[in-house]
Amino acid sequence: MVEVTSQNFEEKLTELDMDLQEASFTCLDFEFSGLHTNRCPNISLFDSPQERYSTLRESVQDFTVLQCGLSVFRYDRISRIYHCKTYNFWIFPRANEWFSRQTQFESSACEFLMKFDFDFNKCFYGGIPYLNEEEIRTAQRQLTKSHEYVKDIVLNDVKLGFRKRKLDMLAKWAIDSRPGELIEIDCMSGGMCSVLLADVNQKYEDLIASKPKGESCLLVVKKATTEELAARSNSNKEVLEQKFEKAIGFTHVVRLIKKHRKPIVGHNLLMDLLFIYEKFHEPLPESFLQFKQKMHNAFPAIFDTRHIISNMKVELRKDEKYKELFRGTSLLSLYEECTSENVKGLMYQPLILDNLGEECGMREHDAGYDSCLVGHVFLRLAHFYALWKYNSPSVKPFHFQDYLREFSKFENSLNLIRSALSHISLSRDDPETKRPQWLLVSDRNKSNIDKEHVRCVLSAFGDVSVKTISPHSCLVAMPSIGMAAGLLVEMKNHNKYKVIRYEPSKSWVNEFLGLAVIGSFGLIAGCLYFRYRSQ
Repeated sequence: MVEVTSQNFEEKLTELDMDLQEASFTCLDFEFSGLHTNRCPNISLFDSPQERYSTLRESVQDFTVLQCGLSVFRYDRISRIYHCKTYNFWIFPRANEWFSRQTQFESSACEFLMKFDFDFNKCFYGGIPYLNEEEIRTAQRQLTKSHEYVKDIVLNDVKLGFRKRKLDMLAKWAIDSRPGELIEIDCMSGGMCSVLLADVNQKYEDLIASKPKGESCLLVVKKATTEELAARSNSNKEVLEQKFEKAIGFTHVVRLIKKHRKPIVGHNLLMDLLFIYEKFHEPLPESFLQFKQKMHNAFPAIFDTRHIISNMKVELRKDEKYKELFRGTSLLSLYEECTSENVKGLMYQPLILDNLGEECGMREHDAGYDSCLVGHVFLRLAHFYALWKYNSPSVKPFHFQDYLREFSKFENSLNLIRSALSHISLSRDDPETKRPQWLLVSDRNKSNIDKEHVRCVLSAFGDVSVKTISPHSCLVAMPSIGMAAGLLVEMKNHNKYKVIRYEPSKSWVNEFLGLAVIGSFGLIAGCLYFRYRSQ
């Protein structure tokens, strides 16, 4: 694995550019400072794609990226070997001349990373900075303006008077002196020397100020020659440009990924993509549809192994031989199953050579290690799926393009956790929901309903989301049709709650009829009253 920090970033960037040029596909994994901000609502099975996007967008704006694993897979068509090279980037948003970011750390996220021996010191001291494209444009505009400014400094009256006398003397000398001449200024202290040095650099373009080595309280000022002025201008510009390039940092990596346009693979990739977009591309737009369009334009081919395995499991249910295969959906459990004999023993299994090395050991939730696992899982799932779909005794070796063809229906689809939809599509319209019909829970005694008590009672049947719609009733969403059917049966004779399938049209009609009946009684009562009065 290639460890990349701010110290060797420039050197490895050139190396990565060449690797991406030869790549067949790339795998990404990130570690973050947090995922859930307090100002966002909890995710829910009721969430539409826009609602879920808005919630995640706020979280992404509050937190930062700490580590990126980037595994580059290159397929050798002659030997049919996949060569994998993994880069592990340490990232931290450092302050610079243009921006000083504020970011948050979620305690649970930090504890999670500490559990897996995350090196926070390496991240803070050696982290690669970054600017997104909008920040880069802002910094570029400032770069063309004057560069060196003296910040306001609080000085007492004595120091202010000393500063004024020295600057007045220097102003007179600057008028009378000729290019190449020197003047020495004896300062009160090292601090005052630094103040005067900054003053000279700000106010005089034709003077060069410096502190002689070993002299903390002496300032030497020289009237610059024409050659020195030109060299100084170029030097200042070069220094600022170098600082600017360094500040762009990890965004250079994302630019390379966009430039080479190779397929991107990840596991539960939506959050990773949101962070990539916000931190290294552009600020996330408010509209989910706009995000989909811009993300697809920047990264045209994306595969989410979490979405792939969810759909494969549905298809494999019809096959007695493999219906119990792939029970887990986490990255590590998938890797273990993909390297078991049930999968690894299949004919013409792809051979993968990586650069992790035995010394790495099991480094779960190390971004570089996980990105490499994603590539292993992707290739072995693709091989298994291609063999299963091919279903012929005359099996032939598969090339990478064969895998892409078999997985084309999963392209640009991203898994959604606990949402009204199982996934979203970046390049097509989102699918219709396959979640079960919502359930309507009401209190049999017409008492005010306690949403948390309902959640507590119904959680015995599985994962539920509860939403109050009136003082006496609430809606319940469940992830599967089987769970919903079981809940309806078990709650049929519950002593407190009545549970039925929610039908919005009938609910509206019932409410309308109830109001109509009440209105009718009121109208009849009014007519009888006026008739009585008239008699």
